[in-house]
Amino acid sequence: MQWCLVKSLTLLVVACCWSLGAHAYIVNASEYQWLEDHPKVKVAVVAERLPLEFSDPQGQAQGYAVDMLAQLASQTHLVFDYHVFSSISSAVLALQQGQVDMLSSAPRHHRLSPFVHYTQATELQTLVAYQNLNHARFSSVEQLSGQKVAVVMGSSAHEIVAKQFPNLSLQPFTRLFDAMQALAQQQVVAIVAGNDEVAAQLRAMPQWHMQQAFQFEQDLEHRFAVRDDWPMLVSLLNRGLNSLDPNFSQQSYHRWQSIVATTQPSNTVSYWWGLGLLLLFIVIGAGFLFIQQKFHRLKYKATLLREQLDYWKNHDEVTGLPNRRHMTRLIADWLDDALPMSVLMFDFPRQNEVFENFGQHLGEVTREAYAKRVQKSLRRHYPEAQLGYWYHHYFVVAIPTVNRDKEVIAIAKQIIQSCRGWLRLEQLQLLTRCHVGYSCFHPGRDAIHSDALLANAFTALNHAVKDGSSICRYHPDFSQASLVKLTLESKLRKAIANDELELFYQPQYCLLSNQVIGAEVLLRWFTDGGAISPDEFVPVAEETGLVLQLDKWVFENAMRFMARYASQLAKDFKLSVNFSAATVSLGHAEKIAISYAQQWQVNPQRICIEITESAMMEQPDEAKASIQRMRDAGFGIAIDDFGTGYSSMAYLKHLPVTLLKIDRAFVSGLEDNLSDQHIVKAMVMVARSMKFQVLIEGIETQNQANIASVMGCEQAQGFFFARPQAEVDFVQHYLPKPHVKEPLRLVGS
Repeated sequence: MQWCLVKSLTLLVVACCWSLGAHAYIVNASEYQWLEDHPKVKVAVVAERLPLEFSDPQGQAQGYAVDMLAQLASQTHLVFDYHVFSSISSAVLALQQGQVDMLSSAPRHHRLSPFVHYTQATELQTLVAYQNLNHARFSSVEQLSGQKVAVVMGSSAHEIVAKQFPNLSLQPFTRLFDAMQALAQQQVVAIVAGNDEVAAQLRAMPQWHMQQAFQFEQDLEHRFAVRDDWPMLVSLLNRGLNSLDPNFSQQSYHRWQSIVATTQPSNTVSYWWGLGLLLLFIVIGAGFLFIQQKFHRLKYKATLLREQLDYWKNHDEVTGLPNRRHMTRLIADWLDDALPMSVLMFDFPRQNEVFENFGQHLGEVTREAYAKRVQKSLRRHYPEAQLGYWYHHYFVVAIPTVNRDKEVIAIAKQIIQSCRGWLRLEQLQLLTRCHVGYSCFHPGRDAIHSDALLANAFTALNHAVKDGSSICRYHPDFSQASLVKLTLESKLRKAIANDELELFYQPQYCLLSNQVIGAEVLLRWFTDGGAISPDEFVPVAEETGLVLQLDKWVFENAMRFMARYASQLAKDFKLSVNFSAATVSLGHAEKIAISYAQQWQVNPQRICIEITESAMMEQPDEAKASIQRMRDAGFGIAIDDFGTGYSSMAYLKHLPVTLLKIDRAFVSGLEDNLSDQHIVKAMVMVARSMKFQVLIEGIETQNQANIASVMGCEQAQGFFFARPQAEVDFVQHYLPKPHVKEPLRLVGS
């Protein structure tokens, strides 16, 4: 015991000292041990993906992603071993087969996501469509419907377009260069990819004569993807990314944007290298002469250049307004001086329409004209106000010494008045409008950070847009809903990890024999503050991506129950388990069901998987195929809440269904409502004609049970029979006790 304690303390001290020596954040003992056990990490790099990653003529990995990893390696002492692959698909396959440990630039793919962990995003790239210059310009994705569109196989762009725009005829290529060559040869009408990657290729091949057609609303995020059994590496990388200077990431990305793609012929590269070296020698020679003759002029120009760089570092290049960085620092300075102030945010909601229909150039011209109109109005009426560009289509106004609602509302009305009206530019005539949200600071009463003050104004703007109002003042209740959601997400994530959830079981009865024939698994969550309803935490799980982990937890524990009480369960006992619509539609349900049933040696014929109509909505073909494979494996398939959807009958005939569950919505009026009776009777007739069993939910009275039995329902569940019960109570009430042999007793003489 003492030796273990000494060893743990030694590891902790060594890890702290090692981290401090590397000028990095401090790692704990377990992280240090992990780094000792894994001295080298194999990283997959795609050969031609500027600016994210590529291979130079010497075969060395280069690019923005490699820069970021190199910076992280200097902080954590991780050693990265780079392996170059010719395409994204081959890199992903290598990760799945265990040849590498992580991807330096990970695509978002639904078949990859469950088996890897992603780090946080480090950079965004615009998703665009490019076309030939000699063709009429496409302005929207609808115009590409039915036509051949090139994508890079396995990329995030491929995933997004295939999922959200199924009408496009996609032509996958292994490399971006091949896809662009197909477009140049008119084998396809357009190519969809990241804007920066396409731009890098076009700088190398200007003879292809391509132009940007339009931008998509979705952006491509740069992340690192790590094998799913190395969460420690993900934690180290994320902490390293958070500790990096944001300017380092931006400067690195912009630097690699300017590099020409390596797809051009090698002799051209050599020619330009030679020309570049020649120009370099000329510049160096001229520089020495210039420094000797006119040093004071060089110093003066350097000062001007520094001022210009500083200006563009703090101003938007399109509108010339102070940018987000400058406005945040300005407001922080005013807060340090305890100045009363107000921060207003307003939008340019029609900017996306202009960009999508008229392209980037006219979109930027329109945004500049919109900003100048507001700037002119504010200078005339409120010269002390500072207008800045926030991001996308949002602008911010900061006004010192003004924090009373009446005065701020007057300023907001002035902004709305200057934004409203016709904007006439070139061939465009646009009717504009805006919404305004604002937040105030009162010295001596408020204690707030500049980021929080700006976030409050942005929240108020979002409420104004949502409610359709012109002006909205920030109220603390606006942030309460978001805070509750974030808190619940954090607690749920912890509850899943720490096994704090609980399964309840509601018996299912045969109406003919009045015997228990099965049970439905129901998820419950009890905390120190009381029970949390599934109606509260399930939607949060679906929005945040936790629903897959939740489904895994439920199914594994259900299989554990079946294995534990296998000897006590009746031969015809079946356990019904629900899967979320997202898990079914993406094909994860079959993997979870088959793997856990095999792991716990549970016969699939004793499990009934319940699905809802919404599981068929997003990707019906994939969902249908996945459900069929589960049925082929032996699992029963039940349609849950049948009769409440819009197209239940339409998709019913295409699914391998074994059981229909009639929703409780039809049960409350079963005794005295002829319409409900007719509907239930019709659903039973449909089920019988298709040879399905029928279970009716929500039975609460004897009369309802009798009517359901007369109408042909074979099974039922509801409070009349039994409420959902914890595992201990269900086993005690509904399962026979295991037989225990009596010990032998000696018979006396």
